Amino acid sequence: MSRRCLKVLIVLGATVLVACATSLPTSVPPPVRPAPPPLVYTTPDVSPVPAQPIAPAANDTSALLGDQMQTPLVAVDPWKQRGLASWYGKRFNGRRTASGERFRAGGFTAAHRTLPIPSYVRVRRVSSGEEVIVRINDRGPSHPGRVLDLSYAAANKLGILRLGSAEIEIELLTEEEWRFSPPTR
Repeated sequence: MSRRCLKVLIVLGATVLVACATSLPTSVPPPVRPAPPPLVYTTPDVSPVPAQPIAPAANDTSALLGDQMQTPLVAVDPWKQRGLASWYGKRFNGRRTASGERFRAGGFTAAHRTLPIPSYVRVRRVSSGEEVIVRINDRGPSHPGRVLDLSYAAANKLGILRLGSAEIEIELLTEEEWRFSPPTR
């Protein structure tokens, strides 16, 4: 390549660089970062759930670990229980529950060892008084010190996500009670 060609290429390159540099704005805005996804599933507080018959196959507790086999409750007498509740969430999304339906972390559901499937319970966090109504659709919890496993959304509503578990009180509701209870907000 001749010296003259090399000079022409250098001049052209410098011209292009100068032209590009002068067309840029004087201050470049920072890159736009997408907003992080929400930590909580956006679901309606209460979804109208049709009454479901108690499913005998879903009420088999033989799937529970070791000595935890217990007979499911069938009476509709007033019933309450107090103990620790934990929660299960995103990694169980889509897996089958004892009722046969797919688990939704954004739904207001729970797992209990002996309550009929389906049944509805009012869960009240003892320390704060927060309440939520959930549908029992699974068996559990497998942890021996706990009485209830809440869905991610229900645990969030009660404010126990960060804690992992909290003391709660469970009250079994009759069909009239859960159908005509005011929605939880």
